[in-house]
Amino acid sequence: MFEHGFDQAAGLRGESRSGGAALLPLASPAQPSRGHEWLYMLAGCLANQGRCVVIVDGTANESTGFQRDSGNHLGLLRALQDPSIGHLEHPNDLADWLVMPGARGLQALQETTHAAGAPVALARLLAPFAPGVIVLLYAPAFALAGLLPGLNARAMVPLIDQPQASIDAYGAVKLLHSAGLAPVLAPLAAGGAQALQPLVTSVTDCASRHLGLKLESWPAHTWGHRAQASAITSPADAGPHGYHGLVRGTPTTPLWS
Repeated sequence: MFEHGFDQAAGLRGESRSGGAALLPLASPAQPSRGHEWLYMLAGCLANQGRCVVIVDGTANESTGFQRDSGNHLGLLRALQDPSIGHLEHPNDLADWLVMPGARGLQALQETTHAAGAPVALARLLAPFAPGVIVLLYAPAFALAGLLPGLNARAMVPLIDQPQASIDAYGAVKLLHSAGLAPVLAPLAAGGAQALQPLVTSVTDCASRHLGLKLESWPAHTWGHRAQASAITSPADAGPHGYHGLVRGTPTTPLWS
């Protein structure tokens, strides 16, 4: 049975999933495009279990021009800074899930963390999304570390069949752990789970030896249930819309994606 333990993020988990959107941080590989198959497989696992999934791609920049339509053309930064945007859930086209570019929005949220703390940034991030949505935030480990420090939230780290995969994964694990997050490995190989077992062993051994961390590894067939159990929600006292400016009480000029 998967256990959360007792930590700061445990108070953000376990709330009724109908009460708001939930977040699952995902560390992108050094070459983010190499992780897209892994990312979409995770999204598919959640969708197959009846969950509505939104992918926020923190490795992709939002457009700097004005977009009239929502859906896949809507960037995270616009959603954060326009209070009229809310209950985002399904794409306008026939795609399986909504995918939003979010690099600039993620930078704004990191500023919120620096000014007001990670729980406020989390509330602001989740505010535009419909209740019950699971937001998969796909971003470099250093960006996740700057957004959610100290929350001890689970963060999935891909281990995929590519050159220097173990070095890439260990670097992400080290960054996330140092920032007070709880990284877990999520290996995926075309040849099956056993194909990557030597790399899993290498990364977990390094984490134990150098970080004093007992690193978990989640088999692909368990991703859906474990991802749902690990997703975190915003604090109840953050308000229904979070914060749409970069810093509370500081006037800002809306930026449109």
